[in-house]
Amino acid sequence: MKAKVLGIVATLVLLGVIVGPARAKKDDDLFGQYETLTAVVDRILQNYVVEVDKEKLFYGAYEGMLGTLDPYSQFLPPVSKEDLEIDTKGEFGGIGIEITQDEHKILTVITPLEGTPAFKAGVQAGDKIWKIEGKSTEGLSLTDAVKKLRGRRGTSVTITVIHQSEPRKPVDILIVRDIIKIHSIVDARIIDEKHKIGYVRMTQFQERTADDLDKAVESLLDQGMRALVLDLRFNPGGLLESAIEVSNKFVSNGVIVSTRGRNKSSEKVYSADKNSSYPPIPMAVLVSGQSASASEIVSGALQDHKRAVIVGSRTFGKGSVQTVLPLENGKTAMRLTTAYYYTPSGRCIHRKPDATENDDWGIYPDIEVKMSPEDVVKLWKEWRERHIDENRPADEGANDGTRKPGDANPDGAAKPADNPQPAAGAKPADDDEEFLEDEVDFDEEEPADSQAAEKKPEEPFVDRQLEAARLFLVGQLFNAPETSTTVKVNKAN
Repeated sequence: MKAKVLGIVATLVLLGVIVGPARAKKDDDLFGQYETLTAVVDRILQNYVVEVDKEKLFYGAYEGMLGTLDPYSQFLPPVSKEDLEIDTKGEFGGIGIEITQDEHKILTVITPLEGTPAFKAGVQAGDKIWKIEGKSTEGLSLTDAVKKLRGRRGTSVTITVIHQSEPRKPVDILIVRDIIKIHSIVDARIIDEKHKIGYVRMTQFQERTADDLDKAVESLLDQGMRALVLDLRFNPGGLLESAIEVSNKFVSNGVIVSTRGRNKSSEKVYSADKNSSYPPIPMAVLVSGQSASASEIVSGALQDHKRAVIVGSRTFGKGSVQTVLPLENGKTAMRLTTAYYYTPSGRCIHRKPDATENDDWGIYPDIEVKMSPEDVVKLWKEWRERHIDENRPADEGANDGTRKPGDANPDGAAKPADNPQPAAGAKPADDDEEFLEDEVDFDEEEPADSQAAEKKPEEPFVDRQLEAARLFLVGQLFNAPETSTTVKVNKAN
């Protein structure tokens, strides 16, 4: 092993002599590092208390090196390489969440995927995963976290999370794993019958996303849609090709996105195809702090081309290109950040490690409407209730006996959610009975009925971001000509 490493070092030094003294000096520095690496490996193999698995040792070294760069560069051992290929196809086994590590290396949920076990069990965007099966996630890599969360269909895993709305109250959530089938287009409906404003929520960017969007938009146009709200909130991204295809549906010419990096080969420009655009109806795009990657490409392109107004809160700032480079003749691979994404106007989407809130990163909305952590929880509950209703067998009826999927408010206002029950599968990690007794002042002389009468009912949830988008589009439509309901989607050849 030592001879092999030293042989590599010797080759690098020889190359340094050939190309010149500047390169040679750099390779002298590398030589010293390789010497140390060789010494570390040699001492481990000779002196560690038990015999060491050499492949596992080196895989750990590769993971450590790439882990020092950013949260997105990583070494992909055989299992992880297969997982990456499965992810982009839209079907895999597990619990159904997108995860990352925040600036403090804490395992964080970007978003639970629509309709998955995690979504149904009550996992929320922004949750900090504190434990997996009772063991702390501190120091756990993304690769190892994915391994622990995935498993055979029907098996269960318990994760302990901290919700943003209740940062001091860890919650255990039991999740039964399943085959994850991702539907990237959901909840397509008319939300304002009076003004014919359509709504489509996009949960991810997959191979089938553009085709599924075609079907949803064509259906809404058949219903007389005159304006559209595209909801990209909590959309973690996906395939670059899918983001370009979706953007091209709304932008008929010009640049959609470009990439730039250290090497000339990383500089690319992706432009629109004039033959695959939707009718130019007024449009709004909803974004949130968990809208990332491909979501930011689409919202940035539509914003720069003035094709849509962006409503919500500043996006995540994940605008980096990861190139998968095969190793060991394809047995393993490394995913390496090689470039950043730029919007058509030249804005860098990515939030670099040293960036502050005052720096230019992500996509900043044209109309900023922030949501409190409590409102985010209510929004997710509404989405879960709607998902349950849409997938409920016909003979069971709707959630409250009357509500049906796609119902719109005939008066135009965005429809508030019903009062959903807490998601199944979630329970407090620790009992807080003593705390409750300290906080509640019981009056034994006051009848229980009187207490119940004084308790104020919970106000219905109103999605203020969606309502802001709807009101903007109503204003756009005020003096706009009627859009023909017979317009069809122009599909690419």
